[in-house]
Amino acid sequence: DFLRDMAASAVVRAAASAASAASQPARSRHQWRRKSFAFVGPKFSVLAMGLVAAIALASYMGGDHEQQAPAHRQLGYAYEPGVCESYITDYSKYISMVLLMWGIFYMFWGLAIICDDYFVSSLEAICEQLKLSDDVAGATFMAAGSSAPELFTSVMAVFAVKNDVGIGTIVGSAVFNLCIIIGGTALFTPGTLTIDWKPITRDSFFYGLSIAAMIYCLLDGWVTTIEAAALVTFYFVYVLFMAFNSKIMEAMNNCTGQVEKVDGDDHEFDGKDGEEEEEEGGIISTAIALPLASIFYITIPDCSKEETKNRYLITFTMSILWIGACSYYMVTWASKLGCMFGIHPAIMGCTILAAGTSVPDAIGSLIVASNGHGDMAVSNAIGSNVFDILLGLGIPWLLNGLIYGVSLHVDADGLVPLSIILIATLIGVYLISLCMSFHLTKPVGVIFILFYFVFVAYNLAHEFGLISY
Repeated sequence: DFLRDMAASAVVRAAASAASAASQPARSRHQWRRKSFAFVGPKFSVLAMGLVAAIALASYMGGDHEQQAPAHRQLGYAYEPGVCESYITDYSKYISMVLLMWGIFYMFWGLAIICDDYFVSSLEAICEQLKLSDDVAGATFMAAGSSAPELFTSVMAVFAVKNDVGIGTIVGSAVFNLCIIIGGTALFTPGTLTIDWKPITRDSFFYGLSIAAMIYCLLDGWVTTIEAAALVTFYFVYVLFMAFNSKIMEAMNNCTGQVEKVDGDDHEFDGKDGEEEEEEGGIISTAIALPLASIFYITIPDCSKEETKNRYLITFTMSILWIGACSYYMVTWASKLGCMFGIHPAIMGCTILAAGTSVPDAIGSLIVASNGHGDMAVSNAIGSNVFDILLGLGIPWLLNGLIYGVSLHVDADGLVPLSIILIATLIGVYLISLCMSFHLTKPVGVIFILFYFVFVAYNLAHEFGLISY
């Protein structure tokens, strides 16, 4: 009965999400996060084992890998003394790599289940109880639901592993949102995606100020309590602006952001075949996710149901605890994996963790855009970045100052260039959109996506000494 109830609940949620995509795009965006992990889960298991097997073979054929490592890969203060050596000299090093890679991905999956099935529902209930307007709710509680993985990753990086993996995750996730979500929206949406210049200009302006504030905090390598408090305060200024701007934005949403119509009705969906495909592919995914899903089902009340709707505060509290636990292990294991590969934690954050926390939201944004809500997908991609920087970094930095009474040390030499690349990416994306009169065509989408892969390639090449700057 327990498993049947869980399966039925999942089917009902998926059907409701698909049926209401056009009328409730923000909600459906979250529902696709879990489904994306269900799709790639089995494939990733095979990929992780194959990748580590290839690394092991290359290491065996090439001799002592550690003696050949470039000098800049000696990670200094980034990891606690002796930690990396304990992993590198471990006899079962390659088995540990496989387990760590799978463990990180499994924590991604756990975060998706919590956020989609429990956390977002509790936030919606809180917004309903507080009678918040849509804009204020979207910029506060719903933004927290969308960016919870990034926020808790940053918190755990500051208080648990004490390195820069959280900052790297925020920066990498921001570039991913700008390039992949906006580019993918343009690339995979039928026709030309036309967006209104006013919302994207508004969000880009606040986002640019957020990046500038972050760079200022990182410049001297120390983040003070006052600087952290300024970031948090700036976010509430943004929320206040959204509250006063709600009527204008609502009027714009009624007449802009639609996909241009194309002739014909050639894209039909065979519901029966799709159901069979999802059912066939879902057996393995359900089995893999069952341990985590069972624990969450037992410990977290589902406040989306009518009989447990009044337990939303318990749902909220338990979701926070579980998100914190998953984030802790995800960050810890990513740091260990970075030790084994000789990669700086900030680079691990802006590549592996950033992609893992952002890919599901990217898939959801593509679904939203395909239903004609291009402005929502683009604005959400930029708006979530404002939350990630101002609160995703500001809150843990502020808590560090209040609890320990000292400034937080960060690697300015590595993080400031990343931040400059981030603001350059924002300017590039906006200028290209401006030159195209905010008509995002498929070639523009390809350019944006290529921006992201250039960003990742640059960071990896710099980390492994292939380029000097």
